[in-house]
Parts: sequence; C-alpha cells; structure tokens
Amino acid sequence: MLLAFLSCLALVLASAPVAADQAGAHYRRGLAFKEQGKVDKAIAEFRKAVAARANHIMAWASLGHLYKKKKQYKKAVDAYEKATQISKKDPILWSNLGMAYYRAKRVDDAIAALEKSLQLDAENAEAQANLGALKRRKGDLRAALRHLSHAVKLRPKDATYRSNLGVAYRVAKEFDKAAIELRKAIELEPAIAEFHFNLGVVYRRQEMVDEAIAAYEQAVTLKPTYAKAWYDLGHMHRLNHDNDRAIEAFRKYLALTRGKNPKNDRLIREQIEALQ
Repeated sequence: MLLAFLSCLALVLASAPVAADQAGAHYRRGLAFKEQGKVDKAIAEFRKAVAARANHIMAWASLGHLYKKKKQYKKAVDAYEKATQISKKDPILWSNLGMAYYRAKRVDDAIAALEKSLQLDAENAEAQANLGALKRRKGDLRAALRHLSHAVKLRPKDATYRSNLGVAYRVAKEFDKAAIELRKAIELEPAIAEFHFNLGVVYRRQEMVDEAIAAYEQAVTLKPTYAKAWYDLGHMHRLNHDNDRAIEAFRKYLALTRGKNPKNDRLIREQIEALQ
C-alpha cells in the first residue's frame, strides 16, 4: 500500500510540470499563429493552453484580444474576466475588460472596470480617454471633461483624445474650448473627416455659418460618403441663401441614405422643392 501511495504521489508531482510544459508549448504555437494572422488556429492553441493550465494569464489575455478582434464580445468578456481573476492588480487587463464590456453593450460594467484600471494606474491615458467618452454618453459631463482632459495632458499629441475632449466641451456648451481642441486635433491629423465635421457642428451651434460651411466642405471632400456632413452642409448653404449649393448637398444626402429615414427624407425633399 505504501509503495502504491508513493507511486501515485510521484505521478501527481510529475503531472504538474508536464501540464505546464504542454501549456507553454500551446501558448507559443498560438503566438506564432497570431503573428501569421491565423486567428482561428491561434485561438485553438490558446484554448489548449488554458485547458492544460487554467491560470495561464497570458493565454486568457490573448484569447480576449482575439475574440474582440472577431467581434465575439461575450467570449472576449469571459476571457478577460478569467485573466482579471488570476491577476487582480493588472491595470491593462482591467482596461481591456472594460472595453470588452462596452462592445458587449454592458456600459455600466465597462465604466466599473475602467475605474478599477485607473485606481491601479491613474496615468493610463487610454483608460482615461475611454472612461471620459463613456461618462459623456451617460451624461456625466463633469467627470467626462476631467478624464478626457487628463488623457490629453498625458498624450497631448493624440488627435483622437483632443477630438473627444472637444466634443465633450461642445456637449457642455463650452463652444470656444470645443473649437480650440478640435482645431488642435485637425492640426495633428488633418485628413480625418470626423474632426472637421465636429468642428462644423461647433460653428453651427454658434451660428457661424461661413466657418461651418468651410468645415463641412472639408469633411465631405475627405469623405464623400459622409451623409451627416452633406445634410448639415445643405442647411448651412440654405441659411447662407445659396440655394443651388443647398439643393446639391441635400441631393447628395438623399443619394447616400437611400430611404433609411423616410420621414427625414420627405422633409428634405420638401425643402428642395421650396428652394427650387
């Protein structure tokens, strides 16, 4: 009996390093497939890695990343949750889990995860920016401006952070600050149509018609399929009493939307008739 017990004990002790070796081998193969862009094969190897060693944090994190890439957000959430259970003090994992929650339309959970990430590392610019954007959508403008301003402070040359801060200022009706941030975003990344559109909205809200027209025209030049920009541009030309250009912009909008909003399309057609 003693010999049998010792033999079993030896097998148990030997199985742990064997499982670890197997997990490591599967993980390395998964990384190789990931580098080659073979996502499904990479996922299969990472799954084998966590089957061999349930606390393989890097394999869980890699699964979360790849599932998010495949837009399988529930599986991404599950993988990142496993990773944060293993390592509760990794701010990057909590940040990634937050955005997986957001993609899975679990906004409150996303906010909680991002807040946890920032408790661990307040200098995580991406988490600050993402939390600020979510706070704005939830209507908490004071918190949104605080987080987005911090993100811009950490990365002053990130155009997207500047743009998001500008939009938050616009929602808060601080139009001068909004225009400053959006112009800075455009200086950093002049070829992003959305930045010009957002600046156009700021000018429109201030009834600065000529400036709004210039911003919207730049947006549609960069992105000719930008339906919302054509729509706003038509209204700005109408206010500027330039009927021909207003009609042209409205027709561009109708051609792009193709009946997606029948009620709005009817109103636009009525405006075109009135302008004619």
